[in-house]
Amino acid sequence: MATIQMTNEQLRELIEAVRVSAVSAAGNAAAAAASGDGSTSKTKGSFSNCSHRFGGARKHDEVEEFITNIVTYKELEDISDENALKGISLLFYGMASTWWQGVRKEAKTWEDAIGLIREHFSPTKPAYQVYMEFFEKKQEDSYAIDTFVVEKRALLAQLPEDRHDEETELDFLYGLLNIKYRKHISRQSVQTFKDLLEQGRIIEHNNQEDENQA
Repeated sequence: MATIQMTNEQLRELIEAVRVSAVSAAGNAAAAAASGDGSTSKTKGSFSNCSHRFGGARKHDEVEEFITNIVTYKELEDISDENALKGISLLFYGMASTWWQGVRKEAKTWEDAIGLIREHFSPTKPAYQVYMEFFEKKQEDSYAIDTFVVEKRALLAQLPEDRHDEETELDFLYGLLNIKYRKHISRQSVQTFKDLLEQGRIIEHNNQEDENQA
């Protein structure tokens, strides 16, 4: 095997060429990773690992919870609209799965799919029906004020946007409170739902303490 002889100057030039080549290669790899090109690019997201499922319940709260969960999951997993629309069938079971087979051709976009879910399983209620449900039941003695307020506000949220301000909604709800709260909380003493809940929790805590002592 022949021996290659190099002068010191040639050796320095070779080392410098190797160094420049290595630096250039590292820079190109970093640029490719940053731009998402090449084998290091992020794989496309999907709903394959999403645990949220919908079976077709015609309940406003369940429908909205499902939609909120999958929209959030889509954003966190960086799923494209196209892939989300292709994979949404993975999230349905039972009646919802059967329904989707019949309407999926109507969904041209991700927004179309969300709109179809709402339209079929949670159509917008007319305002008079919302009011009827709101005023139908007063707070029972054993019903926690947090739960009562949350449920009533969820009903009011189904009304057209900006239908009532918070003060008016408080007027609606105050008359439905159990007497044990209205005895200690005057309507004038609460300006927001937060005020109402804070005072209501104090009353519940005091009542519980009285019961424990008794």
